[in-house]
Amino acid sequence: MAAFLLNLFGTLLKRITQQWLAAFFVIVVSSATLAAQPDIPCLDWQPRSDWINVKTDVTPPAVGDGRADDTAPLQAALNRGVKGKTTYLPPGAYRITQTLVFGADETGSAIIGHGRATRLVWDGPAGGRMFWSDGVAYCRYVGLVWDGCGKAAVGFDHAAAKRFETEVLHEHEAFRNFTAYGIRVGNRREDTASAEILYHNCLFDHCGTALGFLTFNDYDNTIDGCEFRDCGKGVVANKSNFYARNSHFENSREADFVVGAEHGCSIRRCTSVGSKRFVVETGTVAPLTVQDCHVANWTAAEAAVQLNGSPVLMFDCVFTHASSDHPPVKAVNASQRLLLSNNRPAPIEQLVTGVARDKLYVIPPGQSSGVVTAATQHFLQETVSIPGRVFDAVRDFGAKGDARTDDSLAIQSAIDAAKQQGHGTIAYLPSRRYAVSRSLIVSGRDYTFGGSGFNCGLVWRGEPGKPFIVVSGVNNVTLANFMVGHHDLGPMNHGDDILVNSLADKPCRLVLDEIYAYGMYQKAPDKHGIRFDCLPTGSVVDAWHVQGNLKITGCAHATLLFRTSYEGSVTLEGVASAGDGFAGFLTRVATACRPALRVFDNNSVVMSDFYNEQTDQIAVFTGAAGQPKGQITIQGPKMHMLTQNPVFDISDYSGRIYYGQTQFYCVPKETEFRLSGTRPVQLILAGNFWYNSRPVFKAEPTARVVLVGNTGVPDSALSPADLASVSSALDDLRRLGELDYRLSHTKY
Repeated sequence: MAAFLLNLFGTLLKRITQQWLAAFFVIVVSSATLAAQPDIPCLDWQPRSDWINVKTDVTPPAVGDGRADDTAPLQAALNRGVKGKTTYLPPGAYRITQTLVFGADETGSAIIGHGRATRLVWDGPAGGRMFWSDGVAYCRYVGLVWDGCGKAAVGFDHAAAKRFETEVLHEHEAFRNFTAYGIRVGNRREDTASAEILYHNCLFDHCGTALGFLTFNDYDNTIDGCEFRDCGKGVVANKSNFYARNSHFENSREADFVVGAEHGCSIRRCTSVGSKRFVVETGTVAPLTVQDCHVANWTAAEAAVQLNGSPVLMFDCVFTHASSDHPPVKAVNASQRLLLSNNRPAPIEQLVTGVARDKLYVIPPGQSSGVVTAATQHFLQETVSIPGRVFDAVRDFGAKGDARTDDSLAIQSAIDAAKQQGHGTIAYLPSRRYAVSRSLIVSGRDYTFGGSGFNCGLVWRGEPGKPFIVVSGVNNVTLANFMVGHHDLGPMNHGDDILVNSLADKPCRLVLDEIYAYGMYQKAPDKHGIRFDCLPTGSVVDAWHVQGNLKITGCAHATLLFRTSYEGSVTLEGVASAGDGFAGFLTRVATACRPALRVFDNNSVVMSDFYNEQTDQIAVFTGAAGQPKGQITIQGPKMHMLTQNPVFDISDYSGRIYYGQTQFYCVPKETEFRLSGTRPVQLILAGNFWYNSRPVFKAEPTARVVLVGNTGVPDSALSPADLASVSSALDDLRRLGELDYRLSHTKY
């Protein structure tokens, strides 16, 4: 009897302690959350000469007082027939009563407001939508608050009915109080698509679903630095796919992520407090990576993460719940394969349930770990720097922008003026086509050379083979929002579109944002593009969004980060060494390439979300005797080929090549990996899904192929050394994540 009473007392004490800890945890978390509710920034723009001001440049003008109906003025500005226009909304509250419509002919346009000081407020019928983008590609939406007032169903509708919509930016926007979707992509249409959309530093508050990607072909959605508060669901991927990073979730009533994707997705450096669940996976064919996420105090009776059978890699994640004894990760599909490393709680039986032991792979901890510190950590930026004084190449220096007159001197004069002034000024190109006959030189510090967007183009009319733009030894300089050497501008005979090099071995610090160079669909990796040449130690290139061929030559000591980059081929070459440099890619999309990636001279590269479609070949890796070993780590949401070429053609490359979390969706059902040469190389294929296909390996005895945790392909005989090699690849991804995290607050 005494033993029974002692056990009963112990049980009651444990329950009381758990309830007290849970209450204490809720109080602490709630206090921290309430004390830090970030908002989108205010953007104090200096208006540009080609911007259409809705309060002064349309008739009748918008009022922006929250009482007048501003629907007609705003729609008039959107309808204004200027190619690649920028519609500008000064601070104010713009009441609208009907859906604003933006048509497909507006490709390359922009709509810009002052951040939290520019509000669009719905006063139309219940269940309406505020904005409809009908296939507007290469468009920017920056600094706008969309308020559905609890009446509008949809804030922003990407519903392309006329043409393919790609490379769109949503930045510094807030979406509040929508009964269905803050942003809806797809709207049940499958004949057209909206893809390659970047959501950066956006806030979603009190929406039914914050972000909904609903149909096939709505692929490559990147969610970076966003915040989701009090929504029914945070991110929903139905058939489509996404890459989420550096984002915070609070109190999602159903789930932060609902993943029914047809191609791979990733969730990296995300935090969650008080949501019902963190991840609910409903699909079965698309690999998922969950990296360095912290989740606390979920409200579901059981798991925070529910998996349905797609291969999953989870590492450096922390799950904290003071009052739950249930493991935070649960598989509901018996076919689930799960690769784990360095998660908490550490004991597998406390972390995971429902996964068979022969489908569970425990990777040793690496040399490093994650960068996220707590589930309460926010990433939304309330303050950002934007360009100040404007030096306008047309207004101030007489550029014509008619694609015939030589505008070299006028543009260079604008650049030189911004360089001399510094302090965040901008040399600005209005939306036109500019003929250039000599290389433009960008040097100096603390300014921007930028245009109006995709329809602002530079056309070469000079000596064959010369670089179009030379960037030398810059410090805190940004190139943004223009097209250079692009095939849409017609054939040109210059050399590099942009050449970035050093000046007297001084380190450079350069930001690239919305730069469109040559390479999309061209299958010509050595023709034009952006080249980074022999950058010295301490150099940092931070590419937020670039399009076209990228060539990195002799940059073993520089740091290069490509956050979102699209189309063309990537080439790394030059003397490889065990330098202190790093070349990393986050979102990378390659379509119709030959090949998508070339790594020569035993160089190294890390790519976390490398999407391939309709490519002739994925990658070529080569090395030579005497070169040090290299390391290549690639995760790919989709690998799609239409030819019989080898997927990887590896010739005398020495070191480790990791390719994981990829869906093989190939027309050739047998995908060939060719490993030739006399130097030792290890190829690891981990956590992939082979969709109606299988690999074929043509390998020399010096090559070792390791298969671990793939669906559709049996495992190799795994050794501890093989698992240690996987751990080394995860360290590459950790280093990429740390770099992304460290540079995230230095865009301008």
